[in-house]
Amino acid sequence: MKHYFFTVISIITLTFFYNCSKSDNGLDNEDNSTPKEETEETFNYTSSAKYNLNIIYFVPKGSKNRKDSHRRLSEILLQGQEFYKKNMNDYGFGNKTFNLLVDTQKKRIKITYIDGELSASNYPYEGGGNKMITEIEAYYNANPDEKNSDHYLVLSPVSDPTTSDVPYYGLGKWCFASDFDDMDIKHLGTGTSLGTRATTYIGGLLHELGHGLNLPHNKEKVSDLSNSNKGTCLMGAGNYTYGSSPTFLSEASCSILNNNQVFNNSNDIFYTGATASIKNLQASFESNNIKISGTVETDVTVNSISIYNDPADDNADYDAVTWATKLEADNTFSISMPISELHKKENTEYVLRLLLNHTSGDITRISYAYKFVNGAPVIDFGEKDYFNKSKWVIESFSSEENSGQENTGLASAILDNNDETYWHSCWNGSCASANYPHSIAIDTGETITAEGFAFTQRKTLSRAIKDIEIFISDDNTTWSSLGNYTLQNVNTVQNIRLDNQASFRYFRIEAKSSYDGDRFAALAEVYCF
Repeated sequence: MKHYFFTVISIITLTFFYNCSKSDNGLDNEDNSTPKEETEETFNYTSSAKYNLNIIYFVPKGSKNRKDSHRRLSEILLQGQEFYKKNMNDYGFGNKTFNLLVDTQKKRIKITYIDGELSASNYPYEGGGNKMITEIEAYYNANPDEKNSDHYLVLSPVSDPTTSDVPYYGLGKWCFASDFDDMDIKHLGTGTSLGTRATTYIGGLLHELGHGLNLPHNKEKVSDLSNSNKGTCLMGAGNYTYGSSPTFLSEASCSILNNNQVFNNSNDIFYTGATASIKNLQASFESNNIKISGTVETDVTVNSISIYNDPADDNADYDAVTWATKLEADNTFSISMPISELHKKENTEYVLRLLLNHTSGDITRISYAYKFVNGAPVIDFGEKDYFNKSKWVIESFSSEENSGQENTGLASAILDNNDETYWHSCWNGSCASANYPHSIAIDTGETITAEGFAFTQRKTLSRAIKDIEIFISDDNTTWSSLGNYTLQNVNTVQNIRLDNQASFRYFRIEAKSSYDGDRFAALAEVYCF
């Protein structure tokens, strides 16, 4: 396998790397005249930072590096640097942006050109990203000095981006986009078809880069749309506005980037696996504001919280409206969020996601559920006066997994008051084919009168249950249904209040569907209040 890349010390000319015709050479002159040979040693790439974004141009076997790619992509990413820097400055984070290895005199960035082992059809949108990652990691394992950080932007050459089937998304700290001959910042804002395409795909590149830099999707607040300094969030629909109408990064995004490895000049070790939790959470709806406050407990400093209000009426988070807040010296926080800034307020389920931003670049994600009813939010998350479960026992279950450590996998895990353990339907051995519906029944040991039930999904939200039905019984023989309910895909306790109080000794939870669409189910805890 051959690998093509720009470096300071090599003296091999680029014309030896590629066929020298103008259409094939990535360093053709803009006027399409005979290409000037630029030897690799003519570039002096430097950076004051230890960590710099890895930029890879991945060329499948038999494909062509698109014309003038080094110049065009250098200009695109240097402009992108300034865009990110302006937004960081606007929120008071200073002149911070993603670090690059740059030849400042020639205005070129370091791009590592790597030839793929297979043809382009072997790296499709579905699954192609992981295949590219395998080959790129093999290259960096063989050339460890070439790796500059834990973040990667991978570009694929295409002749027509509208019909191409290449990876175009984020995968953890990796992100993927495409490159084509007319993807050039000179077309931005021209009002032409080339301008529209440049906005879509240059904005798309910078949007996907955001994912590779740890950013979720989010939507602008209602007031941002009419603000000439804001407009559309890049991490929402910004790839349709970048360079042609106002586009910005939210404060929630910039708060995350503030701790990102490639946004800092520190020599510290990043992404150490920090953890955190929120104690004494208070939430309310007052004076047309959703108010939340609490205290953060953490093993690595948390300096800000990014808050995402995500309507749960779809499976995407493009419409999540965000806020951000810094922590006080005593690790407390509080924020008020006007509901006038939310786009959806009529009978809509919401997931409230709090991203606790550690100075190590790690992010702890904690989520809660609430809903709008007749234009007003119903805030019912947080702890209730739950019944003591010490005498509760599992009466029956459809299946359980007994290969886990401690209580994990067993039905009894939902009663141990430990949300790190969980019941899991059988996935190993002869019962591995167990499918929905899954069920589990509990004997409370006495007749209780409850106002509602509470559930905690598995911490990682893997195998999260979506639709359930609750049954109750006095004798474990005759059962009556209390109705069907939908659990939210959140990793904190969620309360379901009944229309009327119910008295019973036994109750049974029947899980009917999952969020991932697979046959397995998992649940960490169940309560009554």
